[in-house]
Amino acid sequence: MNIYLLNATLNGKLLSEILCKRLNIKGMITLTHKAAENTNEYYDYTAFCNEHGIECIKLDSYTLKGESDKKIIMNLDIDLLIVASWQRLVPEWLINHCKIGIIGAHGSHEGIEKGRGRSPQNWAILTGKRSFSLSIFWIEPETDNGDIIDTVEFEYLSSDNILVSYIKINIYKAEMILKNIQNGRIARKEGTPQGKKGLFLPQRIKEDGQIDWNRDAIDIDNMVRALTKPYPGAYTVFNGKEYKIWISRPVVIDTDLYDDCENGTVISLLNESILVKCGKNMLLVDDCTQKEDLKQGIVFESADYYEQIKNIIKRHEKKCGTPLSTLVTNELKD
Repeated sequence: MNIYLLNATLNGKLLSEILCKRLNIKGMITLTHKAAENTNEYYDYTAFCNEHGIECIKLDSYTLKGESDKKIIMNLDIDLLIVASWQRLVPEWLINHCKIGIIGAHGSHEGIEKGRGRSPQNWAILTGKRSFSLSIFWIEPETDNGDIIDTVEFEYLSSDNILVSYIKINIYKAEMILKNIQNGRIARKEGTPQGKKGLFLPQRIKEDGQIDWNRDAIDIDNMVRALTKPYPGAYTVFNGKEYKIWISRPVVIDTDLYDDCENGTVISLLNESILVKCGKNMLLVDDCTQKEDLKQGIVFESADYYEQIKNIIKRHEKKCGTPLSTLVTNELKD
């Protein structure tokens, strides 16, 4: 079986490592630096491919619309293509070119059918969910709607951030792929059909990550963990300057000592950490940009979280028009 990987970002590195050590991978289809110049999580897999002795096929178009890229791929003898990390839809011509098919992975807190679309892990952590349902499936021309090969559910700890989530996803995805190659389901292209009507998660943009200090510190910490590296990060603003928060911890405490302080006030500087008053509880910021500029008593600006969600929904309705997951719409409920 001629197996190739489709991979353009760091998020797919662990999966690629596992599969290259356990399967006879022929090559990796990836991107040139130029093609990925607007992709924050891009990873150059040249050295990786050399180390594992596989062919490194570099393309100039992330959308795979270029004729030269299509010609390169059409010259490859592909039985099975495994999507390690490719944040674009796979075109129909490539699906048809693979003799067995293309395997993707997707899921959400409520499973693949109720969480198709964008940023499912970010949304799950941001909304405080404690579990995730991940499926590997056969990629079809539409979004995340192909037959399901296998599914696994796993737990999120309250300390898990988006990088930890990707580690778990990569390992569970690899286990499912290896198991279903061994038992023959993939060679036979077996799978269970999904329902025709799914729910979708919307795209998030950088502006959606500004912190609303009127929220509970637990909710703010969820946002920080969901948007930390390799993503752009949750951020706050003081005097027109942005401060990105990479690591935080909620301080759950019932006290009225700081009721006279505005939400977003820096209560104290504690060595390398910063204590900030929230609408409920407090947030201990352990790592943020330019923290040497911060002083006790300053007040960070607050975004309006509900307006952020409304804007996300409006953008999705305008661009896609597909029915939204309750994971998002429930955020507007008190």
